[in-house]
Amino acid sequence: MSFTKVFLLAVGFALGSPALAQQQSSAAIIDALMVEKAGPTVRSMNSIAKRGIDVSGPLPPMIDLPSISLTVNFELGSDKLTTDGMIALRSLAKALLDTRLKGMVFQVAGHTDGRGDAAYNQGLSERRAMRVVNHLVTHYEVPRTQMIPVGHGFSRPMDPGDLLNPLNRRVEIINLEPLS
Repeated sequence: MSFTKVFLLAVGFALGSPALAQQQSSAAIIDALMVEKAGPTVRSMNSIAKRGIDVSGPLPPMIDLPSISLTVNFELGSDKLTTDGMIALRSLAKALLDTRLKGMVFQVAGHTDGRGDAAYNQGLSERRAMRVVNHLVTHYEVPRTQMIPVGHGFSRPMDPGDLLNPLNRRVEIINLEPLS
């Protein structure tokens, strides 16, 4: 790895957001969110088992829904999107507006790392999820009714062994269509 890339990565992590974050293409996002990606737990659920699931909050862990985690960068300790964050949302918007996903409903789940206390991170993750939804509605005309923002704080880390790992700071998009 070149000195420049190492330097940029070091600066990015010091500022609280990974520099050179790999962006997902809209095609990769569409592929991950297709209903066919739902696991067997969802496919076997009958209408009685689905009744009572609150899609505006945490989903039960045993439900395997099509989802993708995206690195959407925000300013440190803020819900203000960085330029990199806005670029990541461009691909997401293109995917959500694709005819294959049109009309489906998605949970937009904000996650934080373990810096700060639980109450602060919960509020921050909720504000960030709402910011993503508002950005997609305002800049790309993704229907607001297609997205349900929720925040999980640092309660669902990608790396449970290191709550400060930048991978834990993410926005997860979950296709709720298999529940309907």
